[in-house]
Amino acid sequence: MRAIAMCLLIAAAASAGCLRSTQFNCSSDTACGTMGVCEAVGYCSFPSSTCESGRTYGESAGQGLSNACVPGNIDNPGPDAGIDAAIDGAVSVGCPSPYASVNGSAHRYKALTNVSWDTARTDCKLNSASAYLAVPDDAPELMNLSTAAGGLPFWIGIDDQATEGTYLTQKNLPATFHPWAAGEPDDPPPGEDCVNAVSATEIATDRCGTKRTVVCECEP
Repeated sequence: MRAIAMCLLIAAAASAGCLRSTQFNCSSDTACGTMGVCEAVGYCSFPSSTCESGRTYGESAGQGLSNACVPGNIDNPGPDAGIDAAIDGAVSVGCPSPYASVNGSAHRYKALTNVSWDTARTDCKLNSASAYLAVPDDAPELMNLSTAAGGLPFWIGIDDQATEGTYLTQKNLPATFHPWAAGEPDDPPPGEDCVNAVSATEIATDRCGTKRTVVCECEP
């Protein structure tokens, strides 16, 4: 009898070992597919017509987030945030209005106001699959971004949230143009992991939850 009980326990343990967790952690937007965004909590989100932010976590999100709405830009839910376009399903491949060229630039830009870095990263993608939180590739483009922003400081698409001290762009590539202001980058508690432009020629780190203007970039 004891031998039978032991066999049952072993069988149960073996069966449990065959069960797979459906939870999936992402480390970059690339892991989430074309329309997916790897949120700061490490789970993918996707466009949604029922969430105020326009995005919902996928079924593979853990910690009770599966199919839950992603907190969005509820303080500034106007058309600039792209929320209405996402709710209507109007996600395009090109660069819809109000994206515009600056000084004849090949890429196009638009500004959002009063948003955190993490929210901006999501909102920039809401109405165009070709858009992302802007990344200055050189000094002329940083100047163009400053013009598009219409004020300082403003968020750009560079951060070191994945690995402290390793600054990546929104394309998940190492940032090669980073004209740091004096004393930057720094990381005073509780941490400054996101990058903003503090002038038309210099950038600096700041807390990702700080709300300010942001520039979205779109590739036609």
